[in-house]
Amino acid sequence: MNELTWQEAKAEAQEMATEIAAQIPRNIVLNTDQRETGVLMNCDNERQSWTGATTVALTPGTMAESVVRDLQSHFENDERFSHRTRRDIAGAYELQLMSRTSEASYIVAEDAPGTIRISAWSPCFRLPEGVYPGGKF
Repeated sequence: MNELTWQEAKAEAQEMATEIAAQIPRNIVLNTDQRETGVLMNCDNERQSWTGATTVALTPGTMAESVVRDLQSHFENDERFSHRTRRDIAGAYELQLMSRTSEASYIVAEDAPGTIRISAWSPCFRLPEGVYPGGKF
């Protein structure tokens, strides 16, 4: 099996974040902003994961926690993922979707009031020799 390039890993993570965002009913979405760049995080001493964010702004009065719980209901029987929930340090309800076949992971939670942030971590990959892992990807 061929390993992913960083570009393929990034595309996979962004595609899944888009799929998650698409499950939020359009009538409560003001806009969706997927950042073009992200950063690399170490998976281990030899491999990295691309990480980035997608933010969904909700219509005024929409309760972000209920949106996250609806996403949990949608994905809880999706065989691609295992999932867990918790309250983050600020008390926001958080859903984590973890791939059953790779190291990919997605955390969905309220960010700023009235927004949902989907943080994505791609499957791990090896950078080509000589490519510096710092900076934006």
